Amino acid sequence: MITTIMAVFLLFIIFVVAVRWFRSEPVEEELVVSSIANVLKPDPISQAVIDGAIDTQSREATLNWMASGERVGAATRGEKDDRYYFEMKTSLPEIDREVSYYQVWLLSRLPYDFFSLGEMVTDEEGYFVIEWQAPDAEDYSSYTQVIITVNQYDGSSDPGAHLVEGEFGN
Repeated sequence: MITTIMAVFLLFIIFVVAVRWFRSEPVEEELVVSSIANVLKPDPISQAVIDGAIDTQSREATLNWMASGERVGAATRGEKDDRYYFEMKTSLPEIDREVSYYQVWLLSRLPYDFFSLGEMVTDEEGYFVIEWQAPDAEDYSSYTQVIITVNQYDGSSDPGAHLVEGEFGN
């Protein structure tokens, strides 16, 4: 009889410990990443998805006025003399050229980055144009979105109000 009482008592203790263990919070392991570059570098599968979602091969983009969706011009890109080039011709409304200017930006969605191509000028027909050639042999084909902003000469160098957008491949 003492053996039976001891066995029941031992089973009761095991039961209490098991219930306490079952109800305890799970211990989460911290994943330590040795470098941020390992996180940002896509694996082959995600790279295939990225390549399918972003058209880096297209050479032409249609530019549309954001407020109305009206087509206002086109942009082309490619390589000349082993360097990336960009050309654009648009029919934008006149602005006070002493106060403000149209500025062109290229934007990359993955990884997110943007930079200015500079101020647009008018050609002899009155169209706003820009021609830009990369200063180095770097490939800018991941910059697929084109944005035109209006900026003030005495204001910030950051992008102003977005007026026109276009994307290569759309």
